[in-house]
Amino acid sequence: MHILYSFCFTLGFLLALPYFLAQAVSHQKYLANFVQRLGFLPAAEYENVQKGVWIHAVSVGEVLAILPLIRVVRQKWDLTLLVSTTTVTGQALASQKLDGIAKTFYFPLDWNFAVRRSLNRIQPRVVLIAETEIWPNFLRECKRRNVPVLLINGRISDRSVRRYCKVRWFIKRVLGYINYCCMQSQTDLDRIRGLGTAPETSEVCGNLKYDVNLPEGSEEKTKGYRRLLRLSDASFLVVAGSTMQGEESLVLFAFRKLRERNPQALLLLAPRHPERFNEVEELLGRHHFSFKKRSALTLDGLPDSDGSVEVILLDSMGELATLYALADLVFIGGSLVQTGGHNPLEPALYRKAVLFGPCMTNFREVATDFVRQGAAVQVQNQDALATKFVELYQDPELRKEIGERGFQIIAGNRGAAHRIAKRIEEVLSVVG
Repeated sequence: MHILYSFCFTLGFLLALPYFLAQAVSHQKYLANFVQRLGFLPAAEYENVQKGVWIHAVSVGEVLAILPLIRVVRQKWDLTLLVSTTTVTGQALASQKLDGIAKTFYFPLDWNFAVRRSLNRIQPRVVLIAETEIWPNFLRECKRRNVPVLLINGRISDRSVRRYCKVRWFIKRVLGYINYCCMQSQTDLDRIRGLGTAPETSEVCGNLKYDVNLPEGSEEKTKGYRRLLRLSDASFLVVAGSTMQGEESLVLFAFRKLRERNPQALLLLAPRHPERFNEVEELLGRHHFSFKKRSALTLDGLPDSDGSVEVILLDSMGELATLYALADLVFIGGSLVQTGGHNPLEPALYRKAVLFGPCMTNFREVATDFVRQGAAVQVQNQDALATKFVELYQDPELRKEIGERGFQIIAGNRGAAHRIAKRIEEVLSVVG
């Protein structure tokens, strides 16, 4: 079956190759990391990393999620840390956040030769895979080498469970290569057990994202950003974080309705993917919004905003989590279009009032909990978003209550990192 899987993987890669080449030409993506994805890691950089902890985090969200676990692992063990990602943005963030803490590199494509080359170079003591990354050839090779693998912060989405159920007999075999599954929620646990994972090798450990902490030096950075954005006491800042294609126009419609009530309102618009910055810039021009790009802002001698700038386009990476601290309202992107939504916990950590759309499947448990406890407002479309923008602008006490409830949910759900670390310790004690 692995032969058939490898054939299908190769066929899928070849079919997608024109897209990758187009992205490489237009956005300079993929070419720089392709060598590493074939398993070629520089010998000089990786010659002394053997028997370390290899953590795989696909992209930005997973990298942010594993940070609390990395802190706990560093406290408990004196082991080399290696963090792999799949996306360019994930790699950039991992390199920034983990500089001097972990070596970062790209995860190999799931061909046997690439997987073996990476494992030969790194020779990990244990592999931790975040969320939903199930790569059959990689997992089988780890099993052959007696390298224990744990699925951490495990999540099985609606889409994934439908896909896996079609090849349940194969997935059951692949899941057998994983030593332990630490799942986010009871729903995720039920799904992975339904696919064949044994009860004795799986449990709910909670969501690592609840263990989030404020970014280091956030207080000083926030002061600097307030000056950079020219915010005054009269300003009202809406942050739309991690927006996706087709969503910015909906947010802009809602924001325009808010500007009719409050001409001092300012929107900080943060597209999820850097390659879309130019696209969103053109969109702002077509909708006749006065805007500035974050990259064009300086601290030199400008007065507080007079309302003439309506939108700040955040054309940078790694700043959004801190900028949430300045928001009066936060909209979670990816939720008004069918992409599954993004993490509402980062703004809730600052006690900010959070809104999101109907599509939060990537954070179903969190979103459901937030809405049920009055810690977030869920809207169905752009008209409802516009209405809530205005209502919450007019009711600062309600904004404060929503933000406080969100913070209390985070405080009450911490501890996943320590529970996962306990399972890592047990697995390591068995394999030696």
